[in-house]
Amino acid sequence: MNEIQFTTEVSSDIPQDILAERKVGTVPLQVTLEGKEYKDGELSNREIYDIFRGSKALPSTSAVSVGDYQDLFRPYLAEGKTVIHVAMSSGISSTYQNACIAAEDLEDEGRVYVIDGKGLSQATSILVYKGQDMAAEGKSAEEIVAALTAMVPQLDSSFVITNLDFLKHGGRCSTLAALGANLLKLKPMINMDGGSMSTDKKYRGKDEEVYFQFLADRFPEGSAYDHEYVCVSHGLVDEAILNKAVSTLRKKYKFENVIVNDVGTVIFAHGGPGCFGVFFLKRPQS
Repeated sequence: MNEIQFTTEVSSDIPQDILAERKVGTVPLQVTLEGKEYKDGELSNREIYDIFRGSKALPSTSAVSVGDYQDLFRPYLAEGKTVIHVAMSSGISSTYQNACIAAEDLEDEGRVYVIDGKGLSQATSILVYKGQDMAAEGKSAEEIVAALTAMVPQLDSSFVITNLDFLKHGGRCSTLAALGANLLKLKPMINMDGGSMSTDKKYRGKDEEVYFQFLADRFPEGSAYDHEYVCVSHGLVDEAILNKAVSTLRKKYKFENVIVNDVGTVIFAHGGPGCFGVFFLKRPQS
């Protein structure tokens, strides 16, 4: 049986130590800021925030090209590996489509499976972890792809935005809507429903209070979810709040692995400072 190699985009926000430990291959989206080109991850969120405060400039992003995907896949195929690529949602980026084209173009060199993760940030990383765990159990690539595809609708992928300035300047919400929300001190929850963004709820209050109300809403009493992995992505959230969130997720909601990381450039360019997301797998309805 061929060895299986898992890949994804840098914007899956997998922590560097886990990338190294699990040997996940990644490819960055392109980022443009003030006329300069960067790879996703080359700029820190603090650098982006400081530039925004000075000039109101925000990064723009473009999808991974077909050629870049080929460059990612080809060395693994040359080693005789089968590649399983988990892409960020096709509903918000053309990365999935480009990865599929690259996989088709490389059919003569080996097999690449591409999965539409229907999520963003660390939501897609959960599929990578689950897939690798199945590979370690001896599952075939076909079995893993089928199982992960069935998991995609179970992904709970959402985040809270506590500062609308980045959304407003990035063109993701109108100035009027942003002004109204800011005046009312509303903090929207963005949900990846079916792979596209929707605003399901708006919170009011101090950031820390909003984060923990948001967590409580994601895990209502009686809800069923997979306790193995939960991921928290954030933009410049205070470390003490993050530690409290980790403790809550472990002790109250009984998660075995709580993985915390900064959001990358792609998410921070829209969510801004204070954005806070949680990602996990719901149990299928019986």
